[in-house]
This record gives sequence, structure tokens and C-alpha cells, in this order.
Amino acid sequence: MTTAKTHTGVVITRDGKKRFSLRETDQSWVVGRSESYDKKTGYRWGAPNMRRRLLLESIKPINPEPGK
Repeated sequence: MTTAKTHTGVVITRDGKKRFSLRETDQSWVVGRSESYDKKTGYRWGAPNMRRRLLLESIKPINPEPGK
């Protein structure tokens, strides 16, 4: 069972900036099963020295479709 993505955000990668769908937990923004980012710093959980980082100011809610 998958949890619905509710937001989008830009992640800086070595290849440039990429926009991903995100879901929110208490302490992190989750992109996928093994990729999540700290809500306060934007750094990736479990890999603090990695260059991937979520730009916190880029997070925007996904607008729900009318009637849902």
C-alpha cells in the first residue's frame, strides 16, 4: 500500500535540480521508500555527507482536483 504524495519540492542533485513529489511525516519529507529529507535542514537522512539536498523553500502543496 502506498501513501499519497501531497507536495512537490526541488532536490539538488549532481546533475542539477529536479522536482519530486513528496509526502510529509513528523520529522521528514519522503520521496520514496529509501529517500527522505530532514524537515529542518533539507539534508538527506542517513547520508549527511551526500550532496543531494531538498530546497525547503521550494515545497508547495499539490492542488487537489475539484470534487474530491
